[in-house]
Amino acid sequence: MMPEKLEASPPAPRDLSKAAKLEWDSVCAELLRLKMLHRVDLGLLAAYCIEMASYLEETKKIKKEGSVLTIQSKTGEYKMPNPRIAIKNAALKNAQALANQFGFTPSARARINVPAGESESALEKLLRAKMENKNRLRNGNQQD
Repeated sequence: MMPEKLEASPPAPRDLSKAAKLEWDSVCAELLRLKMLHRVDLGLLAAYCIEMASYLEETKKIKKEGSVLTIQSKTGEYKMPNPRIAIKNAALKNAQALANQFGFTPSARARINVPAGESESALEKLLRAKMENKNRLRNGNQQD
């Protein structure tokens, strides 16, 4: 059984953040162009976009708050790692696992077959578009 290929990019799920919707639009456009966008993949694609948005959001917050927090207690002051670091790392780990399913990582691209008529450079274009999207988000051009 072959899953149904989509002929147009579907709208992003309503519950995605603005950052996740940007990722959705970017990735869907490339997967569609590569003829690799399938209806059955949309749930995992949404999960990937949520994880990437979470990673970027936590990275921004850590940059603002610092990676070490000073905590005041009854017995005095102590320092601890910002708990957001664990959240950020988990989001990145989850995003990487999902990215492997879609061929978004170098090792995954080496294992997948691109449909006939498409070249490796198309996958590289996807990564460039993703990096440009991440840079826009990091530069504060997208608010939630």
